[in-house]
Amino acid sequence: MRTTSLVLAVAFGLPLATAPLSAHHSFAAEYDGKKPIQLQGVVTKIDWENPHVYVYIDVKDDAGNVVNWALEGHPPNTLRRTGWTKGALKVGDTISVTGWHSKDDSYRIAGREVTLPDGKKLYLGPPSE
Repeated sequence: MRTTSLVLAVAFGLPLATAPLSAHHSFAAEYDGKKPIQLQGVVTKIDWENPHVYVYIDVKDDAGNVVNWALEGHPPNTLRRTGWTKGALKVGDTISVTGWHSKDDSYRIAGREVTLPDGKKLYLGPPSE
């Protein structure tokens, strides 16, 4: 009986132990704490997904071209605990956001503080590490 239990434990446990894990990156791996950035733009999409919420905004650059930026924030549960609701931000809202630029200079930032259309400020993500 004991041998059968051990065989079953190994048979079922081994695939779980070798299954790929989804990697969770650190701030320092993706973003540069020495490159603060402030953007203002129009919300085009909001993804309330784990492990991070993403907000996408269209921002006009100095030449008048529109660029879509991805703002990475805390996980959904963390945002809810800090005052966010799914209705706090809507597609079409014009917002301001502060954060830190990605190390690869793509159009991504680690969002920190969002100023909503009514002037209310909410934290999207943590301070730089």
